[in-house]
Formats: sequence, structure tokens, C-alpha cells
Amino acid sequence: MLKLDDFYHLPSLDALIPAMAAGPGGLIVVAGLDPRLPAQAAESHGLLPSGRAAIFRVMMRALLDVRPDSRCVVVTEGRDSLRIPRHLRDRADVLEIGQGYGYAELIAVAARRETDLVVLDRLDPETVPPALDAASKGARILSHLDTIFQGADVAAHLRDLGALPEQMTGLRWVVSVQRMPSQCPNCRQPVAAEPDQIARLGRVFPALIPHLAGGRPLTFFRATGCERCNRTGRAGDVALFDVFHVPPDVPTLDGERVLPGEVYALELALQGALALEDVLDLRAERLRRLYRLLETSEREAVDAGSALRRKLAELEASNHVLEERTRALVSLQHMGNSLITSTDLDGLAAQICRHVRELCSADRAIFYLRRSERQAEILAVSGWEAGLRRQRVGLEALEERSAHGEPTPFNQWPPGVTPRHEDVEGARLRAGLHVPLLAQQRQVGFLVIHSTRKNRFRSAEVALLQIFANQAALAVQRAELFDQLRTKISQLEAAQVELAEKERLERELELARQVQQSVLPRTFPDVPGYTFAARNVTARRVGGDFYDAFQLEDGRFGVAIADVSGKGLPAALYMALTRSLLLAEARRESAPSAVLGKVNDLLQELGQPNMFVTIFYGIVEQATGRMTYARAGHDRPLLLRGGAAYEIDCPGMALGLFPTPRIALADAGLQLQPGDRLVLYTDGMTDLQNPAGALYDRERFTAVASAFANQPAAGLCEGVFAALAEYQADAEQFDDMTLLVLGVD
Repeated sequence: MLKLDDFYHLPSLDALIPAMAAGPGGLIVVAGLDPRLPAQAAESHGLLPSGRAAIFRVMMRALLDVRPDSRCVVVTEGRDSLRIPRHLRDRADVLEIGQGYGYAELIAVAARRETDLVVLDRLDPETVPPALDAASKGARILSHLDTIFQGADVAAHLRDLGALPEQMTGLRWVVSVQRMPSQCPNCRQPVAAEPDQIARLGRVFPALIPHLAGGRPLTFFRATGCERCNRTGRAGDVALFDVFHVPPDVPTLDGERVLPGEVYALELALQGALALEDVLDLRAERLRRLYRLLETSEREAVDAGSALRRKLAELEASNHVLEERTRALVSLQHMGNSLITSTDLDGLAAQICRHVRELCSADRAIFYLRRSERQAEILAVSGWEAGLRRQRVGLEALEERSAHGEPTPFNQWPPGVTPRHEDVEGARLRAGLHVPLLAQQRQVGFLVIHSTRKNRFRSAEVALLQIFANQAALAVQRAELFDQLRTKISQLEAAQVELAEKERLERELELARQVQQSVLPRTFPDVPGYTFAARNVTARRVGGDFYDAFQLEDGRFGVAIADVSGKGLPAALYMALTRSLLLAEARRESAPSAVLGKVNDLLQELGQPNMFVTIFYGIVEQATGRMTYARAGHDRPLLLRGGAAYEIDCPGMALGLFPTPRIALADAGLQLQPGDRLVLYTDGMTDLQNPAGALYDRERFTAVASAFANQPAAGLCEGVFAALAEYQADAEQFDDMTLLVLGVD
């Protein structure tokens, strides 16, 4: 497996790897240009690939080796597109694109994980915005980019690929790499730098003046050529690095080239790896390399296009001869297949239009299906506008032609087609034929065929059309019968499905009604000093409300009322589940909010998604009359005392939708007194409408309940429902109405 030591490089590059691994998070880009040409073509024009992909894998290994306990997440299009070093595979989690997840989703998932490094297999318009967005939020991301640019110019390239200005704060490092021919180590000799070369270095690279060896004499190397290098003075190649760094809170373009490529090249020249001439021509060579790449790519494209055109011309010539010899045979074979296999009337009509054009070299055809004695429908067209389909036309002008049963000349516009001047149409209708389709002495339809290229159809073509038309008519007749049969079957199946669905709904409603009736209590606990009364009226056969009162330990009892979202069997099952969980948890927890919190946790685990329940639950100490309660999004109960009505409030959200900490449940207390009436109800009581559509509303309900405050619990319950029935009259009930009254005697 390659590592950084396998490349000829300067120690200054080693010192930057820990800074990349330990510094602030951000995007680390390995940049370099690899020609998209065959290797032989690239080498023949002196186009060396940058080796970007190899350096990218080396950087991945080097960054993880800084911290042996670090891990990474690899986001890739496929495991084959990014080879993970063998010794790092147990430290890398791979997220593959596919199954509805794209780069943006997986990059966000990888960034949220507790990992030291996210490795992205490519940078392009699809991946640059999400990668920089995650990097700007602190994720350390390593990826590579195919580009000739270096340093701050890579940032501009990322902008061209779709990065937003605010996302560019995520760019942290750019490691640019390119390969250059190195000097032959066998024949290179040290030579002292001449003054004009030093002066040229200063002119070509003004920024390098502080780096020119601190004034010490500069010694370079020159390869004169030998047998090993074929007298070229060059043998092998060497990687040239340029490292650009953008510290946090620094504008991207103000980043620092901590290891300029020019300085790196000069140091390589001082060590003899590069010729001084190559360093002096570094910028010009980069432009020449780009020009040669564009020129070579264009030449390759032109050559490939020419070769393809030659092959295409040869294939077209051969294919034309073959088509002329086999057209009739193929058309008749297709016709036979249509007669045997096709039962779709529209599909058969389209095939017939195509086949008749092939048989007689026509370029326009229309298929008319006879719908009545005087009317036909355009079922398929070929060569005409598709909008003509399904149009109905009269048959008065064609009765005489159809009676003969043979193709006849038809040098006019087809029925249903608006005549237009040939300049508008773009062609002139020349030869035309009217071909009747007769099956068992009955006309099932006809064809109108035209050619805009020849003046007449040959007699052999007309005879072939006659044979084809006779057999096509039988196929059309057969397809019509199948079409009618399919229509009847579809109607029957639809009726059966409707009946089965109705029966299923009836069974489901009956089962739901049984479930609901089993949930609602038949009797209330006998608690001295307290009375209970309740009534439930569903909007349909099955509702989603329930109420309960049950005895607890230590002289306490609980009261509850709830409203489940939805209707039908799912709501009934959810209601039964909620009541079972409430009863179970009420015997384990002493605080109402704790009970509802446990029920919420279990509903999220066991309940149906997107269903919820509002609930009020209170615990009453029988001896003292002290009630502790919690409310989970349910309507606020009423306390009727001394001729006044008070709303019992407490914060809390519905159960089943969110984790318990988010629904903010809390306990509250209330001291019940003799003569009090505690009225628990669901929103169906206040949402009731009269025939004019006006709501009963909360104020009216409170007033009616207060009017019966002196009645026993059962009398209050009956009085309220009588008032609601009078207000509703014959209006439809849209929601369940449930009332539970606790009387304190």
C-alpha cells in the first residue's frame, strides 16, 4: 500500500500533515489534473497525469495515522470507486449512494457522526455545496478535485461548481499536485548558478527572493544525457506539491500558501531532482500543458468522430440493401404476429399503420375504426399529428368507395384532416390510397395512405396491401371483441371490489365497535362520598373517545377521559391500547404526569405512527378530597362550585407524537369540596353544530353545565345531552361526544 514515503518529497510536506489532522475542521482538497485520454495518447504528447488519486489515498492514510485511534466515514458512489487501504478498513464506515439516498443526504449523515474524518470520493457540482456546508459547520472532510488550478484559484473553481459564498468558510486546505519529468540521477552533475539565472529567478518568481537560500551560493544540477536516459537527461518523474491554507475566520482569498509550488520546485532543483530550466519555465509549462491537453482532446474527438461517420456510412449502405430485400417479409411476419397475439385495439391499429407504410413505402397513414353506419373514429395515425386520434368523422363521402372492398386511389385530404396549402404543410400529398377493411362481409374500418415522395403506388404494392387488409380486418374484429369483453370484465371486477370493500368496512366497523364497547366501563367503582355519571355518543358507528374511573391503592381512585385521533378500527385499537397502558402504569406510578409520561413512551414504541391521543388524568384521595392531575393536550375540564364554573388548566401536549421531555407534562393540585361537580368532556361537545352551521362553542357549554350544577352527576349528564340534542336538531354530528361527571357528596 502506498504511503507518503514512497514519493520523492520534501520534509516540509511532512510537517503539514499533523496540522491538517489536528487543526480545526474544514474541507481538505487534493487538486490535480489528469488527462481524460488514453495513456498512450497522453504520453505521446508529454501529458503526465498528476497522480492526484494516489496522493488522495496517501493523504487519507496519513491523516488517520496521525491519531491511531481515529475513525473515518467514507461517502462513495460504490466501493469500487474508492479503494480503502487494507489496514484502515476496520476504521472506516462506508456509506454508498443509492436506494433513495444521494450525496447531500449521506454527507449530512456522515458529518453528524462522531468521527475524525469524512472521506468523499469526488468533488463536482452535486457534492461541492453539501461538502462545504458540512465543513463550514466543523466537519473535517477530505476529497479530491480534477483541476489545473492551485491555491486560491481552487476556491474560485469551487464557486463555479455551485458553492455559495457563506459555504466557502469551510475550505481549509488545498494540496495541489502535479508530476514533472525528473533529471537522470546517473548523468546529472552539480553546477553553480550563474548570476543571470539568479536574476531570472527573481524576475520570474519575485515572491521567491526571500527564499533564495538566504544569500548562500546556489548550486543546481544539470543532466547532460547518457545511455540510461536515452540522451534526454530525463528519467522518471517527481511530484510537485503546492499547499494552501485558510485559517478559521480568514477570508478564503486571504489564505496563505504555506508551501508554494514555486518554492517546492526550487528546493527540488537544488537537490537535483528538477532542472533549473524546468523551474524557470514552470508557469509557461503549465499553460503549454493545458494547451496540449485541449489540442490533443480536440484531435482525439475529431478522429473518433471521423471514424464513427465512416462506419455509419458503411452500415447505412449495407442496411439499406438489407431493408429493401426483407421489408415485405418482415412486414408480413409482423402482421401474422399481430393477428395471433394482439388483443389491444389501440396497439393493433398503431401496428397496422406502421406496417402499411413499410409495405408500400408510404410516409403517412390513418386508421379509421367504424363506430356506426355513418361515423368512424380515428384510432391511430402514422406520419400525421398525434392530436387527430379519437376524432369522429362522417362516412357519407366514402360509402361508395368502401362498398367495392378493394384499394382505390385517394388523391385528396383524409377525413378529419383540415386541408392546408403545401407551403404550410411542408409537403404535397401525391399518391393516395383508400383501403377498406372487410371481415365477414362487414366493414370494420378503413385505411387512408399517402406518399409525399412518389406519384403513384405500384400494382405489386397495391396487391400486397389487399392481402394485408383482408387479414388485418379479421385481427381488428377479434380485437374489438376482446376490447368489449375486457370492458365487461373490468365493470364486473370493479363491482366485486366495491362489494368486498363495503363488506370489509362493515366487518371492520363492527369489530371496532366491539373493541370500543369493551373498553368503556360498564360500572363505576363504589366510592363513599363520590358519584360518577358518563355518556358517550359516537359520530359514526365507532368513535375514538374513552373515559374511565378506577380504584387505586391507599384509598385513592383515578378518573380519566381521552380523545384518540382518527376513526374506525385503528382508532379503536389505539384507544384500547392507551387505556390498557394507563391502567397498568397507574398502579406503578403515583404522580399523574409520571403515568402519562410512561404511557407516552410506550405509545411511541408500540403505537401506530402519526396517531396520538389527548388525555386528562386525575388521582383523588378519597378521605381528603385532594386531587392531583395532569393534562396532555386535552380540553380543560370544568369545576362547578357555588354557582360558578372554573376551568382546570395544566400544561402538556398530546401523547404518541414526541418524546416525553418535549411534551412538557406537569402535575397540578385541586381541593375538592362537598357539592362540587367535576365535568370532563371531549371537544365533540363544543364543536357540535346546529343546522345553520354555528358551533355550540365553549361558552355555551359552560353555561349549560352550570345550569345543572345542583343536579346529581347523572342528572347533570342527562341535562347537558338534552340541551345539546335540542341545539343540534337534525344537523349532522361530525365528532364523538363524551362526558364524564364526578360528583362530590
